[in-house]
Amino acid sequence: MIRFCYVLWTGLSVVWCAFSLFAFWPQYGPGQEFPLFQDIVTVMLFLPTVSMLCYSLLLQAASRLMGTWWKLPTGVLPLVWYVLVYCLLLFYLNHKSISARPTLILLLSVPGLLHYWISTMLRILASVPKTHSDPRDEDHKFL
Repeated sequence: MIRFCYVLWTGLSVVWCAFSLFAFWPQYGPGQEFPLFQDIVTVMLFLPTVSMLCYSLLLQAASRLMGTWWKLPTGVLPLVWYVLVYCLLLFYLNHKSISARPTLILLLSVPGLLHYWISTMLRILASVPKTHSDPRDEDHKFL
């Protein structure tokens, strides 16, 4: 059942990200200086979708691909991925009127990291084998 929930969670996340990126992509005219945070749809739907895509779904895909070739210690790949995406967004948001770029990027990463944490917990729970306790088993001899 947990495996089904994990597959459903991941599938719905991919569909939601694909739909939201195309449906809610902000399109503004040249006369607007920095309209990104003036639009409520952009702030409430588009930015969390970008965060989920960058910080969660791409990281999960990279960890699956890297896990087949290299065995990295737990937590190394998410940390390296977070730093890479952070630097990329820091470079991409090179707008002179934004003095709080690091704070904005940290706030933007929260939905993606929350989605990654939930996905990781579901994946771990889905991979735990079902055990049937047997009173004759060695682990249960003191019960």
